[in-house]
Amino acid sequence: MKIFLRVLHFLLLVLFLILQLVFVEHLKLYHINFDLILVAVIGITLMDGVLYGMIYGFIGGLLLDLMVGNIVGLSALIYVICAFIVSRIIVIGFKRKILTYVFLVFLTTELSLIISVLFYYLFNYSINMKEFGLEILINPSCNIILVFIIFPLLQAGGLRKDEFGFLYKEKA
Repeated sequence: MKIFLRVLHFLLLVLFLILQLVFVEHLKLYHINFDLILVAVIGITLMDGVLYGMIYGFIGGLLLDLMVGNIVGLSALIYVICAFIVSRIIVIGFKRKILTYVFLVFLTTELSLIISVLFYYLFNYSINMKEFGLEILINPSCNIILVFIIFPLLQAGGLRKDEFGFLYKEKA
């Protein structure tokens, strides 16, 4: 059953990758930046564990970079770092509640933006600080909206529901 759910999560990641490329990339013209892959990697890390979150983040980020034409490996690195940070924050003792999920998405979105701008600066790309400031404000709110869409899709059978209807694994 666990193998089936992990394969299902991988197929959902591929579906989110296709939606990211076909639909969401066109919304960037209007400064609406949804990051389906990042939110899916966070959900997979919470549902399946850090190893699968990092593996799926690396695969999804590498495919995204190859298809979009960014610096190859940058998104893969960012998604792996975000999966690791999410796992460390949950290990610290945060409860699996909707407010924690929103905090994790907010934190990882901000970190991914800062890391990507730093890498673009290191590779001598031109950076528009006004657009960066706008992204710092808009991207987390867009990704927080995605939490309420993607996390219920990643729910798995046999997990306990919390007060908001999201499922999570019991730690022994």
